Parts: sequence; C-alpha cells; structure tokens
Amino acid sequence: MRAYILLSGGLDSMAAINFYIDLGYDVKGIFCDYGQPSRVQEYKSAKRISDYFNIDLQYLHLPDLDIDGGGEIIGRNALLVLQVLAKIKSDCYKIVLGIHSGTSYVDCSEIFVQKINDVIDLYSGGKIICEAPFIKWIKPEIIEYIMLKSLPYHLTYSCEYGLDPPCGRCSSCLDRKEWPNE
Repeated sequence: MRAYILLSGGLDSMAAINFYIDLGYDVKGIFCDYGQPSRVQEYKSAKRISDYFNIDLQYLHLPDLDIDGGGEIIGRNALLVLQVLAKIKSDCYKIVLGIHSGTSYVDCSEIFVQKINDVIDLYSGGKIICEAPFIKWIKPEIIEYIMLKSLPYHLTYSCEYGLDPPCGRCSSCLDRKEWPNE
C-alpha cells in the first residue's frame, strides 16, 4: 500500500516517513506551498529529507492564503488533506499527517482525524484514509523516536516565519527546543 506523507520539512513529518517505511509502505512525500512565510526553508528541508530517504517528493502549490505570521492557520490541515485527495488519482492509499498531541490546534486532534476521515470516506468509500501515527504522542516522544531510530535531525527545519537562522520564539521553534541538543 502507498502512504503519502505531508512533508513540511519538520521533525514530525520526517519521523512519519521513517514510521511508514518501517511498516513496509511505498512512501511518497508531498510538500504543500500555501503561501506560508516558511515555504522556502521548509521546501529545502523537505527536499533534503526526501533525498535522504530516497522517496519521491511532489510539490503542490495551493492558492495563497495571505499568511502573514506564525501561529494557528484555521483549516490548514483540512485544506492540505483535501488538496491531496483531489490531486492523487490512485484508488487506495493513506494520507499521513505528522500531527501530535500537546497542541491546542483543533486540526491536531483525534477528533479532527476522525472527522476528516468521514469526509474522505464520502469520496472514496473507505479506499483512502488519513492517518496520524503520532496523534497520541507529545513532542518529546517524537524526539525520542527520532533519537532511537538515529534519524537525521539536522536535515529538518522549524520556524513559522521562515527565518534563517530560525527566530527561536515562535511555537515551532519553541517545540524544537525540546530537542536535547538545541
């Protein structure tokens, strides 16, 4: 079976790639450019990660959402999942999000995964599903998984503002500080 990982270039999506490769899936990456300030740095990271794992990476450009800063983008994960559903024409696959517990964002919750699967099921009759393997994990557990698997943490990027070097203050940068070496 094929798994399409929404590859942002961050820790969680990189861990998801490894997770599904370990399960024996044919893994493909999809990078979504929806006008986010971090898109240039994220894409560079997504490309490095896809090269490391030797997986295909598709670039999906969505209409700009006029994103002007960091923080929650209402409806983002639903938009991304539905864009992948519209783009991929095969009959049976998984759309994978690297979302995790410990955030207040509604689209990073078990109820979101359940509801988005209800929508996907309307279109696919159960042939396509959305999964979030880390939905019950918190960030330190994902970091522990990355360390246990000796994954290339240095290839990832996390800053909502797309700064180089990262700002160190946005929620993505603060999440990254959970890493023991940061």
